[in-house]
This record gives sequence, structure tokens and C-alpha cells, in this order.
Amino acid sequence: MEYTEDMTKAELTRHALKLPIEEQIELAQTLWEHASPEPDFALSDELKDLLETRLLEARANPEAGSPWEDVKARLLGRA
Repeated sequence: MEYTEDMTKAELTRHALKLPIEEQIELAQTLWEHASPEPDFALSDELKDLLETRLLEARANPEAGSPWEDVKARLLGRA
């Protein structure tokens, strides 16, 4: 499958979903890393409070979470 400039987002998505899961995750990570918020992007006070609360909870209970490699393995069906 070759990319052409006239492909729609739906076509790109359809082809991306045919990739093996590992490649889908890699693609998603690449897209996320290259995404940048608009210059006027700002978190709402409500979202800032929620993120702060979750950060404090994570620091207070580090054993409650899972390491990324474990989560990734579960998502890829290897655990």
C-alpha cells in the first residue's frame, strides 16, 4: 500500500488498522510525539486539579500502578 496525497483520513485510518498491533502502537506513539497543541492551548482549572490529584495519588501509592512494559505486554496480548 502506497500513500498518496489525496488519501482521506478515513482511508489512512482503514489502512493503519490493518497493521499489526505493534505497528499500530508505534504509529500512534509517533503521531502523538509530533502533535503539538495550539499556541493558545490551556488546560482548564478543573483538568489541572484532576491531574494534580492523580499525580499526588500516584506518588502516594506507587504500587497501585503498573510499569509501562507490563501494560504494553497486556495490550499486545503477551501477558
